[in-house]
Amino acid sequence: MTVLADAVETIAEAGPAGVLFWTGAGISRGAPSCLPTGWQLTERTFSALFRPFTLDTVLAYHELLGWRRGSICPAEPAGTRVPRLETVLGAGAQQSPDLVGEILADVRDARPNPAHRFLAAHLHAGGRQLTANFDLCVERAFHERQGRSPRPGQIHHFHNAFSDGSNPARLGATLARIERGFDDNDRAALVDRLRGPARRIVIVGYSGSDFFDVDVAVADLPPGALEGRTVHWVNHSSCAWHRPVPQRSTAVFGVEHGNPGGTLPALAGHLRRAGATVAFLCGPTTELLDGLAACWGCDPVPPPVLRPPRAVSVVVDDRRRLAGTFLFFRAVGLVPEVRRLLPEEPDVAAEELILARSDLMWEEGRYADLRRWWRRQPPSLRRTERIGATLWAQGRLLPAYAWLTWHRRRASNEAELRLIAETEARVIEHMRLVPDLRWLGRRLGRNAVRWLPAPRQQDGLHEFRRLADVSGSLRHSTAATPRPESEAAETQEWFLEAGNVHAALSYQHRRLRDNHRVETLVAELGGLYRAQRRRAEILGSTAASWRVLLLPRAGEVFTLREAVVGWAAVQFGAWHRVRLFGRLLLDRVRSRIRPREAGWAPPRS
Repeated sequence: MTVLADAVETIAEAGPAGVLFWTGAGISRGAPSCLPTGWQLTERTFSALFRPFTLDTVLAYHELLGWRRGSICPAEPAGTRVPRLETVLGAGAQQSPDLVGEILADVRDARPNPAHRFLAAHLHAGGRQLTANFDLCVERAFHERQGRSPRPGQIHHFHNAFSDGSNPARLGATLARIERGFDDNDRAALVDRLRGPARRIVIVGYSGSDFFDVDVAVADLPPGALEGRTVHWVNHSSCAWHRPVPQRSTAVFGVEHGNPGGTLPALAGHLRRAGATVAFLCGPTTELLDGLAACWGCDPVPPPVLRPPRAVSVVVDDRRRLAGTFLFFRAVGLVPEVRRLLPEEPDVAAEELILARSDLMWEEGRYADLRRWWRRQPPSLRRTERIGATLWAQGRLLPAYAWLTWHRRRASNEAELRLIAETEARVIEHMRLVPDLRWLGRRLGRNAVRWLPAPRQQDGLHEFRRLADVSGSLRHSTAATPRPESEAAETQEWFLEAGNVHAALSYQHRRLRDNHRVETLVAELGGLYRAQRRRAEILGSTAASWRVLLLPRAGEVFTLREAVVGWAAVQFGAWHRVRLFGRLLLDRVRSRIRPREAGWAPPRS
């Protein structure tokens, strides 16, 4: 029996009521729907809302950084990671929320195609469905055939649906909308269908890339919650039907060719941990649907007729294009591009321009200049936090702690507390890493675990993950237990999924520090550290480039001349320079005492 015939027979024997279909944009490509894929929608958004060549620019950075994404099918080579659609739409729509509706205009009144009609027949036979799609094509096909709508709850649009009169701001189409995860009702609706009576879950036309809401909801399911269910994940491909066995990728930057068996979507791992069996299939999707249609007595599902998506009209003037491009580069952390656009005075909120100037000075390592600059700004919560942060970055840890603690204790609301507390916790964490303040860091760290606010996803990506990261670090150091290697990697993954390469690179630095092993060969360590420096230079961050000198055993990798250049390039405090110099000398002494490794000699000054 062929792979396709075996899959059709296995799924069909459960009957329509025993199958839950989980669908994505892939089922709406065929005529007459002709809706865009995620990639086509991303291209449309860049073309409509941003300056020319913005997409080319961000893809070039991703390629230089070696940021690639694999596929479920090993026959499809890994390609350059494309910007996340929700991040792109969010930056463009920040100027005008109505632009989301204009970009998605063809979704609002799309006509059903044969795949939608098959799914409508599945609903009529008692089936249930989950969909990431904004369109109502399945419901329209159902109404055309039955003269009524499906029963309430039969089909759940977990990112909401778009039709005449609906508000596009409610769609899960922007990062600001999805980064906080599902509310209780949407989470319950998703889980209810996964844990419903259907023992077969068939995923078609769906990439499984809803990291912030779907993945979180499924990951929170207790072990065994999906026991006895089989997920048939169909990866659409033009190649002959086969069963790939993808593996989870552990690399971040530099995934040159993916894994030999394909790259496992994170969602599949969450489903398996909840007890489901996940089986992958590669082949033309409509062939599987047509086989099921024949078994269930539905109309045939012919191969899709693919035509270009309908053109939509979005009018955005040069002023708004500049502002949207500026906000997008800010959102993804492309420092050189923000620096290039800032002199043009983009028409964005005054606070956004202030933060952009502040961030550029931070990345240049001009911490003393930045603190003086903030002191000239009007009093605000952000001003207070940034002054403390510059003291911390300089290594002036006692003044930073005193400043932040004084203001935290006088915080008038929880928002003020959370912002200042995270930076104060970073200061305490740093104290534990320097020999002269380690004793104080231990004592303060035990106390900080009690007053540090709990991380909450509903507070937004940056606050949630940064607070989660420092909370975990202090918790493990207080308990005198090694921090798991996965913690920094998890936070880094969140920023990677949002498309913020700069934040992801910061947590790559964190991973190098947390996961360091004394037995690592210096040649290997040098490759890792110098690659980190190179990536920071690509992203235009002098500070991140030279912060590599703070990593364990950096003195065994970098020469004294390189260290002096780095200390001069970044405005570290005088005493912190003494700390760094002392540690560098200690590293070099140890490297000469330690038996020389094969093929390596200490770096020359």
